[in-house]
Amino acid sequence: MRLFRPLIFACTAFLLTSSAAAIDAVRASEDIYIYSKKADLSAYNIAHNNYVRARDFAKSSGCSVYYDPKTASISIDEGQPYDASVETQPPVNTPKTTAKPTSQTIYINGKQTAIKGYNISGYNYFSLRDLGRALGWSTIYNGPQKRIEIDPASPYFEKNHNTIIYMYHAFTNDPAVLAANPTLYTSPWKLRCDIRNMRALGYTCISLEDYFHGKAEKGKKYFIITIDDGYLDNFLLAYPVFVEEKAPASIFSVVRELERGTPTFFNAEQARKMEQSGYVKVYAHNIDHIDCTTVSHEELNKELHRAYTALHTLLEPKTLFFAYPYGAYNESTYINVRENGFRLQMVQKRKFAADDVLVRNNVRYDSVMSKLVKKAYHN
Repeated sequence: MRLFRPLIFACTAFLLTSSAAAIDAVRASEDIYIYSKKADLSAYNIAHNNYVRARDFAKSSGCSVYYDPKTASISIDEGQPYDASVETQPPVNTPKTTAKPTSQTIYINGKQTAIKGYNISGYNYFSLRDLGRALGWSTIYNGPQKRIEIDPASPYFEKNHNTIIYMYHAFTNDPAVLAANPTLYTSPWKLRCDIRNMRALGYTCISLEDYFHGKAEKGKKYFIITIDDGYLDNFLLAYPVFVEEKAPASIFSVVRELERGTPTFFNAEQARKMEQSGYVKVYAHNIDHIDCTTVSHEELNKELHRAYTALHTLLEPKTLFFAYPYGAYNESTYINVRENGFRLQMVQKRKFAADDVLVRNNVRYDSVMSKLVKKAYHN
């Protein structure tokens, strides 16, 4: 299964098919959710991708759908309501059938697209991944719950497998500390060298927020800097490097320490200063630095809700992302984190298919970036 198995739309029995050979279409097993509500949609899997009728999708999402026989085109408009008076007879869904490419033209919000589809049993079906991209709607495959979740209120997000996410923790100029714990500590000088070396290798430094909003272009190479825990040295030693190098970074703070102003962690005022610079965003490493897999669903829900609420109270409201303490997560924690409003989840190893789970690569003090990029996971 791919990380996301795109779905699709079909509109009416009017279609233009090509002479291409028919291929198998099998009923898909994934549920489809729109605005967090299960939609009455059935999908077909074609060549490892899911497809659904345009008319069914438009009805479920409240969009208008119109077939123009003069131009053999289908128009979908999110600004107009669905018209139930022109509904067509729904197709009979069989466990397995065949599909042939169709040459129907698709318009989204008045704009012609290059989206291609299939004809199944006299109806046109088109890729939900393509339509989600055209509409700008979040379209996420949720592996643990085996469902596709569409949220028109959130931006479209897709991995292009051209972005490395790096993970740091603490910073020091003490040679003895660096030698004793090169996995946890690095120096501000080394951080600066890492940024410059990545740029010399042809990678552009992009913020996690810009990556989420689709600003990592296909055909280019990017890297993202993340830091865990929120130690004071992040503010004192790493933050000046980000400003000097004009390099954005994301810090996942232990939120309770941020609230308390614990001396070894940066406080809310310092976090606001970093965010106001435009080079740093502060996100959640949970309310406490706990192994999320060791607590009950109810207890983790309280922790996540507390962290989410506190960050919105202490800092400027923004889309929030989450990094697991110790990198410990499972299918249950994934569901819980999503339900609490976090849009992306940072891990160190991918355990299941999910579009919003991102894999990070730890940077040691002795890491050589030219070697690290060759084995680094590209999101």
